[in-house]
Amino acid sequence: MLGRTLVVGRRTNLLLGNDSLLYLPENVTQAARQRGQLFDINAEDYFFIAFNDFPWHLVADVVVGRPAYDNYLVALAIQQNVAVVDATDTLLAVHQTDQDGNMAGHNNKDRRFNRIRIGRKFNYSTGLITSAQYVTSFVIDEVSNRTKVTVKSRYHSQDPSTIT
Repeated sequence: MLGRTLVVGRRTNLLLGNDSLLYLPENVTQAARQRGQLFDINAEDYFFIAFNDFPWHLVADVVVGRPAYDNYLVALAIQQNVAVVDATDTLLAVHQTDQDGNMAGHNNKDRRFNRIRIGRKFNYSTGLITSAQYVTSFVIDEVSNRTKVTVKSRYHSQDPSTIT
């Protein structure tokens, strides 16, 4: 069992065009798999954690959707002994990209706000998706013949915890 756990992941960017009106979930999934591109390792785009499992009282006032908040949250979790799980390989998060592009948050007048609030000495590389201590993957349970998600250490392949 992992204890206090933050689940994070990267998104898949899907450029929308005139033909890309996607209403049904299966259409979105199919389009993302066919035309989508996984975003950068320095950008986590979703965060799941039980409210009481994260040291929210330590978090500076930052703006979601602006540069640096994602790496800051991941690094802070790791510093505070919260297990971080990269679920990118098992959870599809689609970002429907329009003419503003994938870096719209970098174009706002307040794009430096988070870096100022967090401080210049903060090492953002400690909060990359590759900093997550655990990763998820799909496996087939041979007994039940069902697909399950496993959580394994990114650094050691033994001793997996299985989540069904």
